Amino acid sequence: MRRIGWLMIILLLFDVKLFGQAGQLYVKERKENIRLKPNGKKIGEILAGTKVEVLERRPNWVKVQFTGWIWRNSLTADSTEVYGFTVSASHILVETEAQARQILNQLKQGASFEELARKYSIDRASGAKGGDLGRFGRGDFLPAFEKVVFHLKVGEVSGIVKTNLGYHIIKRTG
Repeated sequence: MRRIGWLMIILLLFDVKLFGQAGQLYVKERKENIRLKPNGKKIGEILAGTKVEVLERRPNWVKVQFTGWIWRNSLTADSTEVYGFTVSASHILVETEAQARQILNQLKQGASFEELARKYSIDRASGAKGGDLGRFGRGDFLPAFEKVVFHLKVGEVSGIVKTNLGYHIIKRTG
């Protein structure tokens, strides 16, 4: 029992000498990879001199936390605003709000979105494909359309959305 106690003290002293006071270290390599877990996929890099705090140690790995400054406008609480985020959707575009209301009522009664898009949509290209618009990101469509589609859940159908093209009913498909 005494041997284990002394061994723990020696290892603790060695750890403090090797890793610095209070677990604070500096990156010594020009660039070091950041991973979510040991041997995991690389998710970023930190540069030489970056101060990090050790949170957890493993034989060949340490889990660190670091502090830095980034531009405020680079952050968002809305995951749909992240660069590269895309969705897929379908829509039915008609000329009048009255037509859109009739179609929305049919959808609420269980009609097929795809069939109604083929039958009524004035957007013939997507209408022929059941309203399918494919995958797209922010900036690819009109702001009023995007404001709705990026906040729908997959499978959810919007209400009526007015743009300068007409009246849309949107279904998020992915």
